[in-house]
Amino acid sequence: MKFIIFTDKNYNFRKPMSDGLAKHLKEIGHDVLVLYDGNFWLSKTPLWKILVTDIAKIFNNIKNGRKLYYTRFFNILNFKKRFYKEILNSDCIIVVDNCPNVFYCESISRLEDLRKVYKGPIVNYDLHYLPNQGWYGMIREKNIQNFGLERFDWYLPASLVTEYAIPTSIPKIYNNIGFDIQSENLYSQQDDFLAVLDFEHKGWEREREIQLTALKETNTKYICLKGKYTRDEIRAIYRKCNIFFTSVRESFSLPVLEVQHCGGLIATPYSNWLPAHFIDKNIYEKGNGSLGRNFLVYENDLETLKKMINHTKLTFNAANNILRFKEDYPFYYTINNDELNLFCKAIEKGCIHGNKHNEFASYNSMIDINDRVELR
Repeated sequence: MKFIIFTDKNYNFRKPMSDGLAKHLKEIGHDVLVLYDGNFWLSKTPLWKILVTDIAKIFNNIKNGRKLYYTRFFNILNFKKRFYKEILNSDCIIVVDNCPNVFYCESISRLEDLRKVYKGPIVNYDLHYLPNQGWYGMIREKNIQNFGLERFDWYLPASLVTEYAIPTSIPKIYNNIGFDIQSENLYSQQDDFLAVLDFEHKGWEREREIQLTALKETNTKYICLKGKYTRDEIRAIYRKCNIFFTSVRESFSLPVLEVQHCGGLIATPYSNWLPAHFIDKNIYEKGNGSLGRNFLVYENDLETLKKMINHTKLTFNAANNILRFKEDYPFYYTINNDELNLFCKAIEKGCIHGNKHNEFASYNSMIDINDRVELR
């Protein structure tokens, strides 16, 4: 079959997820075209805005001495001419984008236009799954015209675990395939013991203060992430990182995976800051779970954190940490090809098709709109 993957090339989760998915689809015998400007084309962003953004990026890169001059203007200008026929002749379109953005009616708004001429299934590959993400109530409150599950013909969530519950009344309309973000620039390169603190967030100064105090009192070298980084720049930091400190509650947090790919550990003041990484959580029940063996949960206690840092300095072993990552999170390390095959076979059999989304509107009322992600 022929798959078209719509994504973007910015430093975020979309490109590594798209590349991993494309690799596995090819491995199981399918043809894949990844459109790195696809989401921008779907968004109907005015060309003048894209041009202004391109110019600003070029000057910023020159100012910072970077040789990264990727621009979108001419790609978007010629997008339809270059790819439209191939898109229409494909067997399945996969849009790699995140909740809640992907359900806003003004977001990727060309999708509904595309449905008028494209007859195959349009599928969402995301970090999350809408029914237990804690966003649906806010999505509807923002605009009653916003979408729910009826926007796509199927779902490929990389993760199903949150503190919320998937309603058992909603039929299984997904294949939980996981991730594969393995890359030649994700590997262990630790030398001097180094802690990396994630970007600071307002409202969580006390948590940051305890982290900094513990690092200073244990004479631990550290850096605080600030500003902007290219993918290569940030991953060069992750390769050197022994402990990565979270700074806020994250719905997923791709750096948590990237650091573990490099053999580093994750320190967090609270386990519920990383709900997508619970390893013993029932997806049909609300509540919290425990984190894997590479996580240091210190309950925002200074003395506990200092002991953990000192113990880690004595016992740190990147190779063992990578092995534990593979064991504790096998499908955060690589894509579940069994689930991916089931998805592909369902398309071949006609079980997943271009009108499948029409069946899903009634499922929205089964989502608990009182589940609310705490915005920070």
